[in-house]
Amino acid sequence: MAHDETTQAVHWSDVLSQLVSGCDLGRDRAENVVNAMLAGEATEAQIGAFLVGLSAKGETTEEILGMRDAMFAASLPLNLPDGTVDIVGVGGAPRRRVAAFNVSTIASFVAAAAGATVCKHGNRKASSTSGSFDLLEALGVNIEASPEIVEQGVAAIGLGFAFARAHHPSMRHVGPARAQLGIPSVFNVLGPLAHPGRIKRQVLGVPDASRAAQIAAVVAGTDAELVWVVHGHDDIDELSLTGPANVIEVRNGNQRSFVVDPTELGFAPVQSVDIKGGDAAVNKALAERVFAGEPSPNRDMVVLNAAAGLVVAGVVDDIAAGAEAAATAIDDGLASRKLEALVRHSNL
Repeated sequence: MAHDETTQAVHWSDVLSQLVSGCDLGRDRAENVVNAMLAGEATEAQIGAFLVGLSAKGETTEEILGMRDAMFAASLPLNLPDGTVDIVGVGGAPRRRVAAFNVSTIASFVAAAAGATVCKHGNRKASSTSGSFDLLEALGVNIEASPEIVEQGVAAIGLGFAFARAHHPSMRHVGPARAQLGIPSVFNVLGPLAHPGRIKRQVLGVPDASRAAQIAAVVAGTDAELVWVVHGHDDIDELSLTGPANVIEVRNGNQRSFVVDPTELGFAPVQSVDIKGGDAAVNKALAERVFAGEPSPNRDMVVLNAAAGLVVAGVVDDIAAGAEAAATAIDDGLASRKLEALVRHSNL
């Protein structure tokens, strides 16, 4: 999307003064700043100051939309089938820094096995013990597969994983400053919002309620067809087993809120410590036990979040039917075979 501001040089002292004063940048200026950052025209100090200043002020919906426009303009796009869904969390949940379990990644295999077309956008670990692409690599998936291979996989087997590093190469200019800051920033949110396939269906988890409302407002300002913005119990960025999760559904710009209570779906209540997780090797073993059909809280978490993906993909009408379909896909070996198919395809 072109705006007049994008053709102008960034005057960093003006931008940073504006943020320090608590003044909003607006969509055009926010887009212009991120354009400059992604073009390598900003120092690490300027990027760090911008991210901290923006976070301290509080990002507006318009600013996030402008930054999303900039990320799309600099990205390598994917051509995906209509109706493709992504299951993703923005990260930053405190619990994930200790023993993260890659729920959405494993749920993507299960949802695809149950009939959804899935393309998950993700990366290696940043603020957790295991990122989605760390686990995929451990499972034998070629995470460096070309965009063409990813597209073909989504079309042929209904599943693909888009490595953020491959599709947003300009983010290399921002990465060092983010790593040095060591705190979540607006880019944690922009990653899921800037899926290179520009998909219109998504289960998007966030670890805090205020951020959920904001992301729902951002999504409502896009061409999204159906997105569930999920804030889990215990401030996790996915549907939870420890208690009810709050969901803001955005359907063609219209919002409604509801609660997903796992006990009403027949899941046994658990404590957060019951959900095991760790590094990529630990999570590989846990994923294989889920795919083998072994009962566990980890399996239940996967089934619950895959169920949400099936609803958003339009495969089932409600989350109860989604949970049944997801469990069947695991128990019938379909999810395990979907992994085998992806490993073969990605290594062609």
